[in-house]
Amino acid sequence: MNDFRRFLVLLPVFWFTVLPVAKADTLEEMREREKKVREVAARVLPCVVAVTSSDEKKPGSGSGVIVSADGLILTAAHVTQATGNSLTIIFPDGRRVKGTALGANRTTDAGMAKITDSGEWPHVEIGSSDNLRLGDWVIAMGHPGGYSFDRKPPVRLGRVWRRDPDGAMFTSCPLIGGDSGGPLFDLSGNVVGINSSIHGSVDMNRHVAIDTLRFDWSKLIKDQTWGKMIFNTSMITRPIIGAVFDRESVHGVSVTEVYDDLPAAKAGLKAGDVITKFDGEHVSTYHALQRLLGRRQAGEKIALTAQRDGKPVELTLELAARAARSSDDDSTAEIPAEPSIPTPEGPRPWLGAGMEKTEGRDGTQLASVTPDSPAAQAGLREGDVVLKINGADTPNPTAAADALLKLKPGDKASFLLHRDGADLSIDVTLGKKEP
Repeated sequence: MNDFRRFLVLLPVFWFTVLPVAKADTLEEMREREKKVREVAARVLPCVVAVTSSDEKKPGSGSGVIVSADGLILTAAHVTQATGNSLTIIFPDGRRVKGTALGANRTTDAGMAKITDSGEWPHVEIGSSDNLRLGDWVIAMGHPGGYSFDRKPPVRLGRVWRRDPDGAMFTSCPLIGGDSGGPLFDLSGNVVGINSSIHGSVDMNRHVAIDTLRFDWSKLIKDQTWGKMIFNTSMITRPIIGAVFDRESVHGVSVTEVYDDLPAAKAGLKAGDVITKFDGEHVSTYHALQRLLGRRQAGEKIALTAQRDGKPVELTLELAARAARSSDDDSTAEIPAEPSIPTPEGPRPWLGAGMEKTEGRDGTQLASVTPDSPAAQAGLREGDVVLKINGADTPNPTAAADALLKLKPGDKASFLLHRDGADLSIDVTLGKKEP
């Protein structure tokens, strides 16, 4: 079996092991959440529109959300690419107005459109996706199957369970065709994402993060279109810094480890530093730093501002190219939108941790740890570098999946980890997920 087919066969079980599950909520918590969802849905529903083509030869359609009084619409790039420039915008109450497509970033799948009829339009507020945490509740809306006069846009509640390095979010909100381009809201009713690729499996639904879209706002509104449709922004080639960061940082990006002989070390960055500016841009979160990094090239020199012992430090960082990957490293293999993969029979082992390739060195890094999961209960932490599982080397996520797939629910997995400059061993008793 070749490497890519091998990755696809492993994918269902391995990804299933990283899907978060909700902890048990109290009845009062559930009632409060239901109240918030109802309030948000009633407030934002008039702004969730169907985006359809005005050209009979282009039958494309999708969803969108109005974000300004003059009719600016956020949607998905693949929606406006399918509909063409001349649009009909349909409100939930059946009103139809004219519109036009604006710019699109095909790589991240962010798109814009605009109502061209005069008027003052209902609109929603834009929030921040950077402030969302794994496990946070979100609301997805849209027009599944296209606009229908006999029902309002459905309200789908789910949780954020994964984020890729460019900030794109994967949620458990159930979506179907036609929801593309529709909004993802936080429980305050602010737009935090746009529905992008929709998968047959609910846990593969992807959303463009609103803070990723903000980076391209000026180009999108000027009707510029660029990029390539890939629906997996983890494939975007980024240069490396050579450091490990605290992904939960909210007031600057904390550096937890710096690797020798890589750009961060050469620039003088140290563990404990807190990066506050990257090339003159303020950064407060890990995802903001990653998006800025993704727009730079190896060899570029970047001015960094960091806080060290309460004092500002100015550094110059020369970005390096990511090392070429070996043929058995599938960590960035593109995942088809609807892979035809046989699902393994029987209960599946559940770890409860997301894994990704470690930047700048061999190893598999924990990108997320689900609360109350076997991984969390055993003491695994986000940012841990997994060196071995049951004695088997784990130079990439596929190797880690291989090691885990040899085990059954209830089996013990012995992890050799690198954390805070030292190696340690932790045993995890795997849980069970039914197929």
